[in-house]
Amino acid sequence: MLNLLILVLFIVFSTSIVAAETLNTEKDCPAWSQDKLQRETKSLMQQLARWDQLYRQKGISEIDDEVYDQLMAELIHWQLCLKQAPHSDFPVVVFPENKRVHPVAHTGLNKLKDEQEINRWLHGRLPVWLQPKIDGVAVTLVYQQGKLVSLISRGNGSEGVDWTAKSPYIAEIPQEIENAPPYMVLQGELFLHKDGHIQQSSGSDGARNRVAGLMMRKEYSPELKQVGLFIWSWPDGPMDMESKLRKLADMGFPLALRYSHKIEKSEQVQKLRMHYFAQPMPFATDGIVLKQEIEPKGNQWRSGSNSWAVAWKHPLRHQVTQVREVSFTIGRTGKISVVLGLDKVKLDDRQISRVNIGSVRRWQQLDVLPGDQVTLTLAGHGIPKLAQVVWRIKERQNIQPPDKQRYHALSCLTLTAGCEQQFNARLKWLGESLQMTGVSSGSWAMLTEQKLVTDLTGWLALSVQQIAALPGIGDKRAQAIYSQFSKAKNQPFSYWMKGIGVPYMDKLSDDVDHWRQLEQKLAGSQLKQQFTSGQLKKLSDFVNDTQVKAIAEKLSVAGIKGFDRENGAVVNPVGITIAQ
Repeated sequence: MLNLLILVLFIVFSTSIVAAETLNTEKDCPAWSQDKLQRETKSLMQQLARWDQLYRQKGISEIDDEVYDQLMAELIHWQLCLKQAPHSDFPVVVFPENKRVHPVAHTGLNKLKDEQEINRWLHGRLPVWLQPKIDGVAVTLVYQQGKLVSLISRGNGSEGVDWTAKSPYIAEIPQEIENAPPYMVLQGELFLHKDGHIQQSSGSDGARNRVAGLMMRKEYSPELKQVGLFIWSWPDGPMDMESKLRKLADMGFPLALRYSHKIEKSEQVQKLRMHYFAQPMPFATDGIVLKQEIEPKGNQWRSGSNSWAVAWKHPLRHQVTQVREVSFTIGRTGKISVVLGLDKVKLDDRQISRVNIGSVRRWQQLDVLPGDQVTLTLAGHGIPKLAQVVWRIKERQNIQPPDKQRYHALSCLTLTAGCEQQFNARLKWLGESLQMTGVSSGSWAMLTEQKLVTDLTGWLALSVQQIAALPGIGDKRAQAIYSQFSKAKNQPFSYWMKGIGVPYMDKLSDDVDHWRQLEQKLAGSQLKQQFTSGQLKKLSDFVNDTQVKAIAEKLSVAGIKGFDRENGAVVNPVGITIAQ
């Protein structure tokens, strides 16, 4: 059983090894000790083996193919960091009776990253041919005198596993061809037939691993009837591509003719790539392949070396990256959110290095810590979203979140130790509510760092000279900030109410135009028709809070409309009468 599992790992893994080695050469090695890296490498390898076993034995797909490929690439990267040969911990045991040498090596494909690299490769080569990169398992077929004599898995590119006994159960593999040349070697992809498969929305859906599992089983499976064959190479066949494709179709291999496109302009490439990504297909694909019409002789092909064909993978639906740090942000109302710092990745042409995963409770449910591998996707409006924790580091850290009892709707109304985040969030919200422009989060942070603003009204008394004295501000910017502060003083009362955080402003703004009026309505129970008992308590707790009363008094002293003194006097929070 162990040897059989290793064979499955070998077959599936070999489809991405060349790309994985290329992908990881520019990455930094993990900042771990060698012993820790060794342990984590072993743990990741065991997880990959477990997923493969589930595929082979039960057909259970716990992880998407594109995610599996990226994790396999990460494993190779770690092994290279350990100065180990890639996949050295996958000892491939192929019994002599099952091992077959490829008469023509499988070269693999260099994977180009973007349209710019594709255009550089195309320069001087047009016209070329484009085919979908079928997401399946690569094989060699050998025909002698028109009879199939060998079906060999790709393996390591030079030798693989003999699957000839399974070939009669796959209808798209002709056992005999009347008009075949005396000796013919073909290379192609065994794939799982799908009805209207859309790669963009469904991904590969475990298709490649399912095929590998079916081929490795000792017993016959009816699912083999769902396996198709796409011939993508005929080494030493006709030199003219159109002739080659038509000849293949005549011999019983029609798919290559149907899904091959002559490329004469670079603009065609991106269009066809998106076609295979977004349109219904009878198979899963993971990109496109571009190939020159003229190829070297088959005896010159070498595993891992191919200059006449390249691949351009589809945009990733899920991008795997490693968590670097877990940090906590405290918002204006005291809500604590968890932000993951990540190894920078590109997703839909965006560079992403951070993702907000929501509440502390969700973070605890996800159990995600530095060193874990996660997948990202883009939600609505292109917002990065954590899709899944796909692998957890073996050695876990103990990270404690902030005390949720300390932060709430009435905490951090002034700048005190531990309140920096929430207080700055309050200032940002106040500035936005008062429609200040050009006063950024960084501006507020600079004012609080220098202790020029330590409560929500402190900025009202600042002079241009005080603002200009801040590091890096300068006279022009200081004047612009001061102008926004001055303009804000004349904003409507409802803007100020919203800015200082009065709850349920959407229900209050039409009925209340003065702070004293709000206090009176709360005291006289005049708002019972508009609010539930819980809402009234929250509103009353906020308005009657000592800190909030102090804010209202300072706004009154500053002459802010709606907080100004009425009837010649105002009673401040400590009961001192201030004469008009």
